[in-house]
Amino acid sequence: MAVSNGLDEFNQWWATEGDWVEEPNYRRNGMSGVQCVERDGKKLYVKRMTQHLFRSVRYPFGRPTIVREIAVIKDLEKAGVIVPKIVYGKAMKIDGEWRALLVTEDMKGFISIGDWYHQHAVTPFPDDVREAMLKAVAVAFKKMHSVNRQHGCCYVRHIYVKTEGTVEAGFLDLEKSRRRLSREKAIRHDFAQLEKYLDPIPKADWEKVKAYYYAL
Repeated sequence: MAVSNGLDEFNQWWATEGDWVEEPNYRRNGMSGVQCVERDGKKLYVKRMTQHLFRSVRYPFGRPTIVREIAVIKDLEKAGVIVPKIVYGKAMKIDGEWRALLVTEDMKGFISIGDWYHQHAVTPFPDDVREAMLKAVAVAFKKMHSVNRQHGCCYVRHIYVKTEGTVEAGFLDLEKSRRRLSREKAIRHDFAQLEKYLDPIPKADWEKVKAYYYAL
């Protein structure tokens, strides 16, 4: 991860412009949004936040959520989970206001599992490809939970899959992830959360994911 302690580099990234993929959301006296930009021939996503803080015993006055998300991504990378590659990440207090940036590479070849099912509702796909995809999702969950970490915002739009070439699965939007005291608590939270809004994943396919998961 390329991180600079300098204000100049931070301001350069802050000033980047591109198409909004998540329009700025203004709440709790802060802002959060994500833009897609091109740099050196690569598609990048720039998440920028102001005054988006989490509080804990260690940080009673608040700490930027992006700082936590960077730590989560690094933790999951070590566990072998497919997550966005960090290009730049930093939080700075400027004129009394917390500003935070997270720049990640595009997960090339991956699409959300929801989009995958919508696409293949029209275009047929071989059963072995679907089975491989379901197993890849199970493997991704297993690796994440192996370090007692829950996603924390476990919805179909945050599960990403690739079925062209090597079949793989991974996760996006990890700012709400947290480490649990037991693996079982992480499993219960993520699976229960996903099952509330499972569509368009067929119930039978999700049962297969869980069967693969518990067989690993």
